[in-house]
Amino acid sequence: MRGRGSVIKLDRFKKARSIHAILADHCGGAITGKRTLDIGCGNGGISEFFSETNVHSGVDVTDHRKNDDKRYTFHLVSNEILPFEDNEFDVVISNHVIEHVSDQQLHLKEILRVLKSNGCAYLATPNKSSPIMEGHVGNEMVLKYADMGPMIQQCGFVGKEYGVAVASRPEDFEGEVKWAKYIPASLLKLMRPFFPSHIFILSPSRTSKAIQGISQS
Repeated sequence: MRGRGSVIKLDRFKKARSIHAILADHCGGAITGKRTLDIGCGNGGISEFFSETNVHSGVDVTDHRKNDDKRYTFHLVSNEILPFEDNEFDVVISNHVIEHVSDQQLHLKEILRVLKSNGCAYLATPNKSSPIMEGHVGNEMVLKYADMGPMIQQCGFVGKEYGVAVASRPEDFEGEVKWAKYIPASLLKLMRPFFPSHIFILSPSRTSKAIQGISQS
């Protein structure tokens, strides 16, 4: 897992609210009383938000947290391997991390391993297929739109894409692009391969967790 530069300086609370809104929409209610994990927690803003109502953990390759917040546990890691037991978390967050890791499939498989069978993961990452993607010049690990679906499936997940929902309902998801709601949903779906980022909610497939259980026995 590689460092993520100036992102540690950003205000993460708005992003945390957006992530929570997407997760709550998928789960049918607020994320409270859960075991939650933020991978690549950076300055700690997202972890602080989720720790207010959940039993929360954060991990990163360096400690850039603004506060030594005792409401959640923090672990330093050196690679994609997560220092947790199998089936430990209800929710895992990977917000713009996968484009910085050395082994992207291992990153997803570790998320699958620590997720409960009825859990879900938030995955966001830049879209290399987009002509308006910002930053990441020279980063060959940024994924194209066409790469996402196959990788998600190969790593044992069912993925639900949220980019169109966020664009068409910015008030519900703390979306920054307010004008996109005026574009017909049918046209937004056609534009989806060129959005600047991917947003997915991942759920473990029944087959993947069954196979995982066999391998552990």
